[in-house]
Amino acid sequence: MLLSLQSALRDLLKDAYPDLFDGTPPAVALEFATYVWTFDASSADATAGEPAQDDARDLLAFDPADPEGPYTLTRPPYPGPRRVYLRTPVDERVTLAPAEVSWDPVDSRVFTLHPRPTRTLTGYDRVEILYGVTAVFTKLKSMHSIAVTLSGSDDATVERATMLAMGAFALNRGVVIAGGAFTETEGDYRVVGEIKSLKLSRGSAAGSGVRTLTFDAEVEMKVDRALAEDEGRPITHILSPGVAAGSRTIDVHVDVEA
Repeated sequence: MLLSLQSALRDLLKDAYPDLFDGTPPAVALEFATYVWTFDASSADATAGEPAQDDARDLLAFDPADPEGPYTLTRPPYPGPRRVYLRTPVDERVTLAPAEVSWDPVDSRVFTLHPRPTRTLTGYDRVEILYGVTAVFTKLKSMHSIAVTLSGSDDATVERATMLAMGAFALNRGVVIAGGAFTETEGDYRVVGEIKSLKLSRGSAAGSGVRTLTFDAEVEMKVDRALAEDEGRPITHILSPGVAAGSRTIDVHVDVEA
C-alpha cells in the first residue's frame, strides 16, 4: 500500500547523500523492516455501495497551436457547473470563462475550447476540468507505522547517516508526502490514495551498526467503481404498466373500488 512512500523516502536519501545511501553495495543499507496499520472505524460508510454525487477532476493534454480540441471527459458529468482551467508544466493555472468553453449538446462528455483572442496560450500544456459525477465510492482512512532500518559495518558511519536522514526528511517532508500518492485500477474499480500526514515518531539503536527510525503516516484512500448500466440514472417518468412515455412525467392509472 505504501511502496510509493518507501520509494520516495529512499530516493530522497540517495539524492541527498549518494556517498552514504547509493552505490552497490551502499555504505549504509536502508530496509523497511516492519509495517503495520490500523483502520479508522469512523471512516466506515453504511451507504458506500449506493450511487451518490461526487467530485471529479480530469487533466487532458492541451496544444496551444490547436486549442479548440475537441476534448472528452473521462466520466459522464452530473448536471451543474463545470470549472475549466489551463495549466502549465509547473502547475500554474488560469481560469477559462464559460464563453470560452462549448459543451456538445448530444454527448455531455465532449467540449471544445474557444479562447478569447487576447488570451496568451504559450506555456500551457494541459486542460484541467473540475465537475460533478454520479458514482459509487467511499473513503477509507488508516494509520500506518513504518520502521526503517539503517545498517552498516561502521557504527560511526551509521550514526552519522541516521542524523543526516532525519535532517533530510525534516526539510523535505512535503516532497516525500507528494511522492507517496498512489493509484491502482483494475476493471471497473479504482483506488486513489494520498498521504494526509507523515511524521517521524521514534528511533532506536538495536546494536552496533544498526539504527531504526519509525514513521507514522495517515493515509486516506478513495475507492470507487464504474456505474452499472441501470445505476445512477435519474427518474424521468413514472408510468403504469403498458403506458409509453410521453409529455407527462407522471402517468399512473388510479383505480378506485366502489
